[in-house]
Amino acid sequence: MKFRLIILFIVFSCNFFAQNHIKDIDGNNYQIIRIDSTEWIASNLKTTRFANGDSIPTTKNSKITLTNDTNKIYRWAPAGDNERIKNQGYLYTWASVVDNRGICPTGWKVPSDTEWKIVIDKLYTEANSISVTETENPNFMYKKKIDNREIPFLKEVEFAGGRMVTGNYIFQQSFAYYWSTTIDFKGFAWMWYFSTTSVNHYNFEVNGGLSVRCMRTNSD
Repeated sequence: MKFRLIILFIVFSCNFFAQNHIKDIDGNNYQIIRIDSTEWIASNLKTTRFANGDSIPTTKNSKITLTNDTNKIYRWAPAGDNERIKNQGYLYTWASVVDNRGICPTGWKVPSDTEWKIVIDKLYTEANSISVTETENPNFMYKKKIDNREIPFLKEVEFAGGRMVTGNYIFQQSFAYYWSTTIDFKGFAWMWYFSTTSVNHYNFEVNGGLSVRCMRTNSD
């Protein structure tokens, strides 16, 4: 069965709706979603350059193994397949995400782990589709409460999977993995990952490759 995830243009009590568009430095266009006092781009980041114009490099061999002793700045096409970039964006290393040149459009940023949790709580608990349960470890698991409820904020074509430091690509079309800017411990940073039925919180090696969403705080 093919799952189709759409953005829900419904005004919940958290004030969630679509609004306008923004372009990155490469001219890629992103729809904007407003959630309370924040705005989020509604598709995966596709930029090849930082906001100051500097290139974000990639590796000649898309499956090269990277050591995890030094934070590296790279981007890759999902599964190493350039045909996927249009719909799925790039997979970036964590160093690319936190670089002070800015991977997001000017005025935007990659969310912290706390900012991810806040928006997920808004989207999934107030929409009455996801309940929060704390597991034995300090991570949180968000599970669906109502069958056939489509998950907002993501689309299936953007389930780009991830890239391990070994060069292996994982879970294309099954999971969407997103960096936060928050380090967990040396060599690992917090990320959030989505499937068609749940949202999960865990850490990931900083020289692996994950998708990126950008956000900003509204001024009005």
